[in-house]
Amino acid sequence: MQPEVIDEVRRVFDLLRGVLSDTFSFDALANFTALYRKKPLRIEEAVLPVAITGYCIALRDVDLICTRQGLDAILVVTVRLHEIAHLLLGHIPFRSDATTLSYATFVPHRDLSSSQYRVQTFAYDLPAECAAETLATLLLKCIFREQATLPSLARKVYG
Repeated sequence: MQPEVIDEVRRVFDLLRGVLSDTFSFDALANFTALYRKKPLRIEEAVLPVAITGYCIALRDVDLICTRQGLDAILVVTVRLHEIAHLLLGHIPFRSDATTLSYATFVPHRDLSSSQYRVQTFAYDLPAECAAETLATLLLKCIFREQATLPSLARKVYG
């Protein structure tokens, strides 16, 4: 992995841990992402080509993450984390000017030409994809840690 990719991931991950701690829920991460980007984050599923598991796009009124319908639960989470990583790493420019499509205009046609998505055949050849996947893996670890700790804490509190 290239040193600039490592530095980029470390900077964002340290920021996240500074705000959210070492364990956090997916919802807390999604809320942080919306605050960080100063725009609502909308997450949904849609019919997509088989080669595309998900994408994200900055629209005028929201940042949109979309995963392909029918994916299993763990793949949905990992794809969403990968796309959130793109947003947090700044790979998706913040757009809110008049020339940018709104959600209502984008959804009927879903033109993916201005979105960030990966095609599985060359998913990790690009530094941005490698950085997003690395950050997504770190985020997944924090979320799993939170899910594993919460039940034991609840048992201690509630018996």
